[in-house]
Amino acid sequence: MLYKRTVLSIMLVDVKRLRRAGEKLSKADYEASPSVRGYLCSWSYAGGYRSGKQLRVKAITVTACGRASGVPLLPTLHNVEYVRLNDEGVIFAGVEEIEVRRRHVEVYAQAWFCKPVASSPAK
Repeated sequence: MLYKRTVLSIMLVDVKRLRRAGEKLSKADYEASPSVRGYLCSWSYAGGYRSGKQLRVKAITVTACGRASGVPLLPTLHNVEYVRLNDEGVIFAGVEEIEVRRRHVEVYAQAWFCKPVASSPAK
């Protein structure tokens, strides 16, 4: 399905997932869940055709190396939409594909709260 990736942006963030297996986390579960620090990489890829027109799918992942081709720290979020932005960070929503057994993937709704990590001042 991935024909050509076009990387759009990269930034260091702390990510907290807002759902588990498609179900919204309770406030207590959200607060108890650890955040994942990595580089947020967004890109688009060819996702098929509709009415003879090529469809583009937006996706984001979090990697340690800062490249979309790196090993993801979280499952990739496909069909990404921006949901909300405030002083703390941004929420993205989409779907994630989880391999539950060999050659069988389940698709769940997922949302991420991404908080940018402040870079240290240059010396």
